[in-house]
Amino acid sequence: MNKVFQGLEKQHGRFSKAWKTALALLGLVVFLLPLGARAATDIIKEIHVERRGGGAAESASVLAFVSAKVGDEINRNVIAKDVKSLQKSERFSYVETKVERVASGYSLTFVVDPKLRIRRLEIVGADYLGNKKVRELLELGAGDIADDATIAAHALKVHESYHKKYFPETKLTWTITPVTGMDVADVRIEVREGARATVKEINFVGNDHVSARQLRRAMKQQREWWLSFITDDGTYNPDDVATDREALRRAYLDRGYLDVEVSELTVRPAGKKGLSVDAQITEGAPYHVSGVSCTGVTKFAEQDVLAALRLQVGELAAMTNLERNAQIIRDYYGARGYIRTGVDININTDTHQHTAAIVYGVREGLLSSIRNIRIRGNTRTKDKVIRRELTVSPGELFNEVRVRNSQKRLQNMGYFKFVDVTPLSTSKTNEYDLAVDVEEDRTGQFMVGAGFSSIDSLVGFMELSQGNFDLFNWPYFTGGGQKLKLRLQGGSTRRDVDLSFVEPYFLDHRLLLGVDLYQHDSFYYSTEYNQKDTGGRLTLGQPLGGFDRLNYIYGLDSFNIYDVSTNASTLIQQEAGARVKSSFTLELVHDSRDKVFVPTSGNRTSFSAQLAGGPLGGDTDEYGFQARSTQFFPLWFDHVLNVRGQMAVVDSYGSSDRVPLFDRLFLGGPQTLRGFKYREVGPTDGAPNYEPIGGQSMAFASAEYTLPIVEKVRLAGFYDVGMSWQDAYYFNFSHLNSDVGLGIRLDFPGFPIQLDYAWPIHADDFNNHPSGRFSFSIGYVY
Repeated sequence: MNKVFQGLEKQHGRFSKAWKTALALLGLVVFLLPLGARAATDIIKEIHVERRGGGAAESASVLAFVSAKVGDEINRNVIAKDVKSLQKSERFSYVETKVERVASGYSLTFVVDPKLRIRRLEIVGADYLGNKKVRELLELGAGDIADDATIAAHALKVHESYHKKYFPETKLTWTITPVTGMDVADVRIEVREGARATVKEINFVGNDHVSARQLRRAMKQQREWWLSFITDDGTYNPDDVATDREALRRAYLDRGYLDVEVSELTVRPAGKKGLSVDAQITEGAPYHVSGVSCTGVTKFAEQDVLAALRLQVGELAAMTNLERNAQIIRDYYGARGYIRTGVDININTDTHQHTAAIVYGVREGLLSSIRNIRIRGNTRTKDKVIRRELTVSPGELFNEVRVRNSQKRLQNMGYFKFVDVTPLSTSKTNEYDLAVDVEEDRTGQFMVGAGFSSIDSLVGFMELSQGNFDLFNWPYFTGGGQKLKLRLQGGSTRRDVDLSFVEPYFLDHRLLLGVDLYQHDSFYYSTEYNQKDTGGRLTLGQPLGGFDRLNYIYGLDSFNIYDVSTNASTLIQQEAGARVKSSFTLELVHDSRDKVFVPTSGNRTSFSAQLAGGPLGGDTDEYGFQARSTQFFPLWFDHVLNVRGQMAVVDSYGSSDRVPLFDRLFLGGPQTLRGFKYREVGPTDGAPNYEPIGGQSMAFASAEYTLPIVEKVRLAGFYDVGMSWQDAYYFNFSHLNSDVGLGIRLDFPGFPIQLDYAWPIHADDFNNHPSGRFSFSIGYVY
């Protein structure tokens, strides 16, 4: 029996193992079947497009922005991205999705509300500008989006145009009428122009010590006058009126009136179409400085800081001067490495004595150094071109004054739209990185034009220039800080070709290398002959520090006097033919002008000595000296006084018995004595032709006063005086030519125009008291 049970137990064991295996397989199948079913049912089976609120929608315009496709696995992230893509297309004002389970998968529906498009645009009410002009300004038409945001954005140009025409209250309203069953709408825009306004009067009450004229000049809002059609003065601008209250207060503070009060400016009608701007002023009394002191000064002796100030006891407590001296204290610290020093101006007034004790509260900065200099944003200009203009270096004290000067140097290069130089904090509190951020500007220029000059009549020109040239950067040739210019010029009286190249840092040193090649064929010098000049210059310029430079110039030129009239004098006929001139010039230049083009302050002075022939070879043995200087004085309200003068002497030596015609000294014309014909001031060859032959000594001076009328337009009044004498080193100031005149300056970059009319005051015997003259020229001479 026991054996029987034992056999049954063995069979049962084998049976149990088989069942366990079967059950495990069955469980695996049961587990995998749902997974397979789930995978099959997570598929997108269909995609639909519906319009919100019902109705058909154009599927292609929606699906073009959708990445989900039939057969893809359903994915919430993909669907979310598709919704964002539809929203960014700006074609739909509403986007939504619906996901529904269908047999063996999902149905994906995009519900959209397409933005309406303009079918018809109607404009009414634009009586002044005209409905057609408003339509052009809106830049809207059939097919454009018709919603409030779009129309409002396009309406800004209409508002700006009306504002320029003195309509400050113009309003635009519109209605959008959808077309049933279509994605289009009819748009009707109504223009309400409002009244045209100009400021006829600006009145002040209480201005006993500052004139109304001085106060009006301090304001942005100006009144109408006879040149308003050019200047736009008189256009009412509420924003300007709002800020002019502080401008008037500032005008008094800058005159020491520290207690001044200015009321809110009021605007009222003046006449039928005019406005009056009125201001009530309580001046008080002017204050004078009774004492100057500093607080918070611990790094330096207080008397040393005060000694740097330019503020004296007894002078007017003018706010501009107080602020200027606060900057002097900041610079005192900043130049010694104490960056971010703050200075507060505390004014303690004595209302009885009308005096002010000035206390400068100093918040001393931390002595810091420069760790690294980071240059950012220079996509074309090489790093080294920027770094060589910086006057600070890594490892030095953080000199804020030099950093500010470095920023100005970079701005004056003309390579960048934007320059910002700022300190960046590092892991050390007393160490900063200097960030130099720039935004590249266009430095290449191609100009084609034509003009008329009183010297050379009708002239056309073509000019190609690159102010940030790089001779070795193929194929772009930009970014190296070099300058290249090619100019072709031709007309009825001249044919010129000029090519110039400048490397400001020759061999990576502060040594300027200049190469100039030219050919000038001139028919306007004289009615008796023509002159053709061909040659070149090689210049090495060495900076001497500050604003000074020493130039070494070698020139090799060929001068050809040809087509000499048979009626010309013997003196002129003997000049006929070609001569070679080999010369060396030493020139010292000082240039502290604030700007090269249309300066308002500073000085440019040059002294030069030239030797030609002799050991240098050529056909011309001569020498000469020249001194030129021009000074700009900034006056009130952007007025500028320019005083310039010139003296020169030229003489022959060695084998040359005379100074050739092409090197003699002439005056007269748009660039010198404007009341006289070109080159006709000075000696002539006598009867019967009286042809100008120039002199060997010359002196000239001019004073010109300019004032701005509108942007890039200035009026000028001037006085010129000078003479050219026949002999070298002969100056007879009792025999001078002079004139006085008026002019207009059109300060167009690259194409400045000078229009003048001058009346002679004194004339030499050769000119026989000529009448007034009009002159027109391109370019200014400084």
